[in-house]
Amino acid sequence: MPNRNLLIIHQGALGDFILTFPVLTRLQKYYTPIDVLSQAQQGKLAQSLGLAQNWYPLESAYFASLFSDRIEPRMKAILGKYEKIILFTLSDDLEISIKRVTDNLSCRLPPKPPAEHSIHVAQFVLDHILNCGLITQADAKLGDIPFAAITNRRRNHTKILLHPGAGSIRKRWPIAGFLKVEAALKASGLMPEFILGPAEENLMPELPHAHRVVHVLDDPADLVALLNSAGGYIGNDSGASHLAAYLGLPTTVIFGPADPARWAPVGRSVQIVRPGLACRPCFETEPDNCDDPRCMADTSPQMVLEAFYKAYSSNPDKPEQLK
Repeated sequence: MPNRNLLIIHQGALGDFILTFPVLTRLQKYYTPIDVLSQAQQGKLAQSLGLAQNWYPLESAYFASLFSDRIEPRMKAILGKYEKIILFTLSDDLEISIKRVTDNLSCRLPPKPPAEHSIHVAQFVLDHILNCGLITQADAKLGDIPFAAITNRRRNHTKILLHPGAGSIRKRWPIAGFLKVEAALKASGLMPEFILGPAEENLMPELPHAHRVVHVLDDPADLVALLNSAGGYIGNDSGASHLAAYLGLPTTVIFGPADPARWAPVGRSVQIVRPGLACRPCFETEPDNCDDPRCMADTSPQMVLEAFYKAYSSNPDKPEQLK
């Protein structure tokens, strides 16, 4: 059993953080406990999924003191008790500040590879922690990541969750497409329900409640419970999509200006929808979408449905009419 403790400091958004989960499963072979210093909701999520034993909030005043001349005693105490620390940051100042407190900063890496590199973010992280000597070569392949067996017997396999939101409006497939997908799923005997985050309530007027279920969630723990109750998921490139995939849900993700080679969710049954285009994904290199973003406009409901049914075919409990 490993008995060396490890702290991971991560300043990224939910999707970026979830893409480290396959890495955490590898690190668990070498370190225990693994604790995280991250946004509070992300720390709670990692703890609830058994990926971290303890968490500390990035929003805390003691973490902010790392950017000042006087580091708070509590922050010093936290940093001082770990044998190894992994720091995800672009900040040289933060690295210098941590090294003022401890010699155990074992690995610093950016949260994502340079935009011109077509490498998956999770593989990029695995490569870095391998180079830092924190894992062995045998555990550095993303394709070899094991996923826990699905034991949840309470799934409603006809419930299909649709998430038309995304952290960036640039990544949102038109909601009219989701409504057509919803109608087709209902015609197949499935029960689509919508998910919205707190920053996506502006979509509510386009989803009148008369004949549909709309969940508005702001806590990742509630999202986990909802995802674990469903039989499939369709959504844009977002943190919710990454979580659905990680939890083993048959997941279909609509990509537009972002590059799925870098950002595709990691999971047991994931299908990516993006039209074949000559232009390169521009989300990380351009401030706005182009005047005619075909990456979204050329994605049809039929393409999404075909990808969904391919992912959903992995579900042994799907309704008889869809077998």
